[in-house]
Amino acid sequence: MTGIPGENRPESGDAGGQEQARQPLKDELKSSLAWLEHAALAGGDLARLAALELRLAAADSGKLVVLGLAMVPLLLLAWIGLSVLLGWLVFAWSGSVAWGIVVFIGLQLVAMAILAINCKKYAKSLSFPATSRQLKTLKEEASGTQEADKSDSTAG
Repeated sequence: MTGIPGENRPESGDAGGQEQARQPLKDELKSSLAWLEHAALAGGDLARLAALELRLAAADSGKLVVLGLAMVPLLLLAWIGLSVLLGWLVFAWSGSVAWGIVVFIGLQLVAMAILAINCKKYAKSLSFPATSRQLKTLKEEASGTQEADKSDSTAG
């Protein structure tokens, strides 16, 4: 490595030249470079780990969907069993088959009503209500400024 001319020449009042001032700077640059290399290696390892976990999650998500689909019939059977049990209890208490059937059907209708209310609620969010309101506000502001510009131009 070639030196800078006059690099080691002592200045006024400096017995050793500028070498003492440059050494801490070189050490700091070397440590910064080593830290950056370490950070790059750690980042690469982190990216590889994330990619591998993403592949594992994708494989497991398929299994999760299959398990969820297998649970649907079991949930339906459990609901029907509970409804039949309640209908049977009403029949046993009242001695009337008609009341047992009414309770069974009533439970199904209540469950359907709850599901329908939730479907309506979630369907509203699919129409992007906040975005629609913001767009409407922007249109009103734009038409308001155009009308103001037209009235200014006709007045002047």
